Amino acid sequence: MREDRGRFARLRDQRVLLYWPHGLGDWVHLGVLAPLLEPSNRYAVTRAGDDYVAMLEGQTLLQPLYGGTLVPSDRLHGEPAHWGLRQASLRGAPVTAQLSPDFEPAVRAFDPTDLLWTDYPETEGRSAYPYHTKMRNLARLLVDPNRLGQFDLSQPLPNTLDFATTVEVRRSVEERLAAFAPPGTRVAIISRAGVTAPRKNWETAQAERFVRELHRYDSRWRTVSMDGDDFEATAGYRELLGDLRIPFAATFKALLQRSELMIGVPAGPLHVAMASNAVAVVGIWRAHHPDWYDEPNARAAHLVGNIVRDRKFHLRPATTTKPPSLQHRLSYVDTDEIPADAALQAAIDLVG
Repeated sequence: MREDRGRFARLRDQRVLLYWPHGLGDWVHLGVLAPLLEPSNRYAVTRAGDDYVAMLEGQTLLQPLYGGTLVPSDRLHGEPAHWGLRQASLRGAPVTAQLSPDFEPAVRAFDPTDLLWTDYPETEGRSAYPYHTKMRNLARLLVDPNRLGQFDLSQPLPNTLDFATTVEVRRSVEERLAAFAPPGTRVAIISRAGVTAPRKNWETAQAERFVRELHRYDSRWRTVSMDGDDFEATAGYRELLGDLRIPFAATFKALLQRSELMIGVPAGPLHVAMASNAVAVVGIWRAHHPDWYDEPNARAAHLVGNIVRDRKFHLRPATTTKPPSLQHRLSYVDTDEIPADAALQAAIDLVG
């Protein structure tokens, strides 16, 4: 099935496999969708590559299915991309999936009766409250209206993912951090670049200046760069943790538990931090608007650049129709680029 034909919302008492070949942020937002889904069905979720599937560890509403390969892709080994399925042809009829030998046991054990592959439609602010975010709009398509009416959509929807990790994962991450960020230091995570839209990236010079000024403000700060930057008092995530044979989602959860601050553009790491409530968050928004994606977080502040207002993104229905209960804490700056000093002040206001 696809999300746009109405069939999915009518399923009852079925075993439903969600095929989810999407980015990390979209896996995070599954934690908002999960409790809204029809409870008489059982749900499993998977994709080729376990790095993101591990985001579902610890919660009970969605069963993660693993293929045994960490890095996400469209396939595991030699099987056809997306199991030989074509999304455009999914119209509710039976389908044959061509699974790799690594995947077949897990899928057969779950024994799905139905499969959903959604293209996870982008709203880009054009959907009005209460379906103003990307995930809320998808819920409107997948959840029976009578059931959806049972939830108070005027309040922030909780994320039901478990952001804790096992003792073994925490120990592995702490051992890698020991020399770089020993006890007594403060850890910040910076994610200045995404993969879907380069125009949303934070200028390297401003990010480097932010890190330098943060360290000057308090020399205890150590920064972990998701982009491998060689800034002052900074280590790259991959250099620290990339060779651990542990899914990325698990090591990143453990890093969040050791950190105080996350600053970044709208990409997977920022969405994880927003949903976790584990750290203070400074969002850097150059080409998108926070109203399009995440539920509000009391520990988050967002800085929005001139381009967003020049294109009148802040006047789209996602922003103008929301009640105060769903407003983000945000500030508009008068430049296209987000200046380092504005980011530093936002971080100090949040964490001191």
